[in-house]
Amino acid sequence: MINISSEAGLEDSEGQSIYAATKAAINSFTRSWAKELGEFNIRVVGVAPGIMEETGLRTPEYEEALAYTRGITVDTLRKNYSKVSTIPLGRSGKLEEVANVVSFLLSDRASYISGVTVNVAGGKTRG
Repeated sequence: MINISSEAGLEDSEGQSIYAATKAAINSFTRSWAKELGEFNIRVVGVAPGIMEETGLRTPEYEEALAYTRGITVDTLRKNYSKVSTIPLGRSGKLEEVANVVSFLLSDRASYISGVTVNVAGGKTRG
């Protein structure tokens, strides 16, 4: 079983406390379910993507609400969100990179991995 979380569930996420809490809950479910389902040979792993290249999921309304909760303008939000200087690898991630991690975790090569959340955030979040 693969649970998709977010780096927000592994670190503070200013202006997104409820979102971060739900993602942290997914990470907790991942650990608990791994213990509960292990006896049935069911592995449970989380994947926590960081900042990704354009996904098409951010609507103008979402950006306005998020900027409001952070007390900034939408322009400032867009500049800060896409700022790769906060990412040690110096770039945003690609959705294909997240898919590659999920594919690996579903394979037999990852048969002894369970109860963890794999961070795919270019080194930005360490957790």
